[in-house]
Amino acid sequence: YEIPDRHRVSVELRDHTCRFPRCGRKAKTCDLDHARPHGKGGPTCPCNLVPLCRRHHRAKTHSRWRYKVTKPGTYTWTSPNGFLWQVDHRGTHPLRT
Repeated sequence: YEIPDRHRVSVELRDHTCRFPRCGRKAKTCDLDHARPHGKGGPTCPCNLVPLCRRHHRAKTHSRWRYKVTKPGTYTWTSPNGFLWQVDHRGTHPLRT
């Protein structure tokens, strides 16, 4: 799959930075991750693309870090230890479990 430039720009304007908790790397330099995997029917559109810097993309892919899109631009992350964070346009906020 290839991500069209118009989709990348839309995601950059929506999210501004890597969406991993407390990461501030600019979205322009990030990989775009499919929230629902492309191989499992996830569309390649801004509604399913999330900017993750290379380090955090690897953490999500190769460890037990997981996230869910709760609404456009808002993500709930679960750490390998079960801690939860909400990441949105206002920053990172711990959630109670």
